[in-house]
Amino acid sequence: MRAIRSALVFAALLAVAHSVSAQEPRATVTGRVTDGSGGALPGATVTVAPADGVAAAAVAITDAVGQYLSPPLPPGTYTVTVELAGFDVDTRRGVVLRAGDVFLLDAALTVASLKESVEVVGTAPVALPPVPPLKLEPPSRPKIIPVPPEVLASVCGPGRPGAASLSIGKLLALRDEPTRTLYGNGDVLVLDVGADIGLVPGQNLVVRRTFRIGDKTGPRGRAEFGEQTAGLIQIVETSPLSSVAVVVYTCGELYAGDVVEPFDALPVMTVNATGAPHFDDPAHIVLGEHGQTLGAARQLMVIDRGATQGAARGQRITVFRRALGDRGPVQTIADAVIVAVRSDSATIRIERTRDAVTVGDLVALHR
Repeated sequence: MRAIRSALVFAALLAVAHSVSAQEPRATVTGRVTDGSGGALPGATVTVAPADGVAAAAVAITDAVGQYLSPPLPPGTYTVTVELAGFDVDTRRGVVLRAGDVFLLDAALTVASLKESVEVVGTAPVALPPVPPLKLEPPSRPKIIPVPPEVLASVCGPGRPGAASLSIGKLLALRDEPTRTLYGNGDVLVLDVGADIGLVPGQNLVVRRTFRIGDKTGPRGRAEFGEQTAGLIQIVETSPLSSVAVVVYTCGELYAGDVVEPFDALPVMTVNATGAPHFDDPAHIVLGEHGQTLGAARQLMVIDRGATQGAARGQRITVFRRALGDRGPVQTIADAVIVAVRSDSATIRIERTRDAVTVGDLVALHR
């Protein structure tokens, strides 16, 4: 069980590192810190410092299974130092990080050797009565208002950002463990906005992050972006310029710096079983979850047809290609349904596939 848990945590860390690197040309360092017998060492400090000493060093703390993940770092040469009380310091110099790298660096610390011995001779102390152990109460978990499952069903998925940003703030840190940057269900987070913009306890917000799509080598001013909804949080406490929220639901990991937006729950969706696909007026698939270019059954993708072009929630669609160009025979790839609609785009859920769905495939709406 311990090995399975470690593998799951490590896979999650790598997935988040991949999503972060997709946002900008940066790199991350990740790995596991163990002792001489291979046991996990939680609480170890991992410092990633630029070799030139110009920029500030980045710090990460290992979790319960010894895993760590550094914040995004610019490309360059670094010195990585791993420290934990009672163990010798492990220092790695000349670590070269390239843009987009997820650099795997494990460390096995050895128990520090005793440097000297001191013999103290004196009168034996007077025996004192035993002191009862100090009972430390764990930090209290704020109570939240339960969110119905049918509401949570409309939280997750990719989308195409609108012309105007709806973000009102961002995640700053974990309240009880500020050095941790990855968050999950039940974590208590601090936001950089509060009562100053009208936030109140019980209010739900969605957490989103953007990623670059299409040609990632071109000028940033002409770049295209997608967005991914990472989860749902609920405000439990506010102050004039900040607030505290609990993670209610996650679609993956939440990360420090993710933005928050007001959450408008969608009504229960009814799938329209009528209509036929209109192949002569196709839309196109423009992006997948977390910027992926391929999709499979039960996954979500985005098309370039929205409410202003007649797309509606619950509308069935057919994904297809043409064998011989624009006017060739139709090759049906998958069946899907629209689950969320914006003005100029819509999110679809793939129901059945006959081949892998890819960005650029044609989409026929059923009418």
